[in-house]
Amino acid sequence: MKMPDNNQRSEKTNKPLFIVFEGIDGSGKSTQARMLADYLTSRGLPVLLTAEPSEGPIGSQIRSLKCRAEPEEEARLFTEDREDHLRRTIIPALEQGSTVICDRYVYSSAAYQGARGIPVERILAENGAFAMPADVTFLIEIDVDTAMKRIASGRANTFTTFEIRSDLEKVDKIYRSLIDPHIIRIDGSGSPEQVHKLIQEGLNDLGCP
Repeated sequence: MKMPDNNQRSEKTNKPLFIVFEGIDGSGKSTQARMLADYLTSRGLPVLLTAEPSEGPIGSQIRSLKCRAEPEEEARLFTEDREDHLRRTIIPALEQGSTVICDRYVYSSAAYQGARGIPVERILAENGAFAMPADVTFLIEIDVDTAMKRIASGRANTFTTFEIRSDLEKVDKIYRSLIDPHIIRIDGSGSPEQVHKLIQEGLNDLGCP
């Protein structure tokens, strides 16, 4: 597990955190985001659990699509949704003192639209122009075979347009190539409880109770 290289993060802090979960479909990131939200809430911390695509107008448009848009259009939609999501939801919650846990963020765009041929560096630059960085990104890593089995088991062998094996292999490769001291890579192959424990340990090192 790669820990952030920042000595100040070992100090205890009451500052609300912006926590992001990333990983390929089937990695268990959404489950872990919910478990962490429940854990922090149980410890008396105000928490907002959110996700991308968001519940806003552009996010709703993305989720209503019957098939994937062309790569450039898809990247544009996710970027515009993220700007709206930050303005409407994430920044106000942080300003009000809530820790925000977001299921997918900038690196999802880099991985999923990057896998469709859009340069990852361009995606990161365009989002970096407006998107505040996460305090920590938990990147849940599992192999693609395991991911496909989990998806099939959970949905009676039905897959979305984002869950094609060849595409997930490209997505996984991009995720594994990311270099960011605020990424904590988590082995997602264990039980949900085992993975959650690793995430708790990561948060403790960041000074979160």
